Amino acid sequence: MQLVKRVRHKLNSIRRRILVAVSLLYLVSSTLSAVWIYFEVSHEVDELFDAEMLQQAKTLSAFMSVNSERLPEAGVIIESIGAHNYEDKLSYRIENTEELLLMQTEGAPDASAFEFIPGFSVKRVKDELWHAFGLENATGQRILMLQEDGFRSELRMDLTVDTVIPILLILPFMLWLGWWTINRNFSSFNRLAGELRRKRADDYTAFVEDNDREEVALVKRSLNHYINRIEQTFLREKRFSADAAHELRTPLASLKAQIQSRLGGSTSEHKEELRPLLDSTERLVKLVESLLQLSKAELPPEQLKQVNVASVLRQVLADQYVAAESKGLSYHAQLPTVFQQTSDESYLYLLFANALDNAIKYAVPGSHIGIEVTENQIFVCNRVAADHVIDIDRITERFYRGKQLDVEGSGLGLSIVKNLAEQLGVQINFRHIDDEFCFIVTFDTDQ
Repeated sequence: MQLVKRVRHKLNSIRRRILVAVSLLYLVSSTLSAVWIYFEVSHEVDELFDAEMLQQAKTLSAFMSVNSERLPEAGVIIESIGAHNYEDKLSYRIENTEELLLMQTEGAPDASAFEFIPGFSVKRVKDELWHAFGLENATGQRILMLQEDGFRSELRMDLTVDTVIPILLILPFMLWLGWWTINRNFSSFNRLAGELRRKRADDYTAFVEDNDREEVALVKRSLNHYINRIEQTFLREKRFSADAAHELRTPLASLKAQIQSRLGGSTSEHKEELRPLLDSTERLVKLVESLLQLSKAELPPEQLKQVNVASVLRQVLADQYVAAESKGLSYHAQLPTVFQQTSDESYLYLLFANALDNAIKYAVPGSHIGIEVTENQIFVCNRVAADHVIDIDRITERFYRGKQLDVEGSGLGLSIVKNLAEQLGVQINFRHIDDEFCFIVTFDTDQ
């Protein structure tokens, strides 16, 4: 059962199916060819030896007609001399019209077992098949040439085997050549699969059709059509998100201003009613800002240039200082004066701003946030509560917040960070050991 499953699994490969099909076709063709060759050889062998018996009968008839007075007496048996293995398989018998035996070779069937029949005939004598040709000359002598079929059969088989064996011997070479040819032609699909694996999620460029086989070109055209449809769908969704966020921005700002205005002149009772409404409005404003950032993060920067990453990081720390101080947090920063990288300043600012905002939200109050720069990496680390659950695999999913639903936020911050990192070509990783959570940015050293 396991063997059958293994074979079926192997035959899931189109290449193996083609090779097996070609091999079976070759074997069936070889078998049919062998059968056809055998019958053709049999026919030709019979034709050849029948013609030989005819010539031998004519020769003996002519010889006996010319030398009729010198022939021996009746009943002469020509003994075998053992000079060849086929000697007893080739015989003849000579008799007169009264069926009186004049001469025959030793081992030939006598008249009682194989009577004289003019022309060609075949008869089985004592489990042996004999071919015969009978000829009666003008002097009244009957000549019967005899050949045992085993002689012909052996020749048929030898000729057939000698023809078929080279065909079978070439099968391993054909299998190797077939496998090599199939793999060579399927290499285009392997390259296409490699291109698909290496293609980034936001890369919608079409596959180039460059001297491809017909089948690969067909697949590429289909993929290009599909990629174009996905790109159009993605652009429509992204445009809708950006447009919706822009449209919501102004009315939300107006709503927030009106609520703040009413709070200033309301009684304490009204303030208690308006305060939750203001908080909800502020959350909506922040969500809209996050959606706008996310829309920007899904587009590549216009141009990359040399940027002092340390300077951008200092600006982010300064802008987030008030938020950190409100939770009693402090910075432990080890930043060099210059840390040059090829990047985009606005994208870097958004990346570190969202990463630091995440650290401030989830850090234990009164702790510190560590920022460290190494040769090509930047670490942003903060302490988290002992019961803080972090799913590293899902942390960059949109709107994913784990079990920390009491923390203010939309769950888009690290998703924005991930998209920005992809656009800038930098690598981001997360590490959670004991009570420390670290966000790590790794820059390409080959820049």
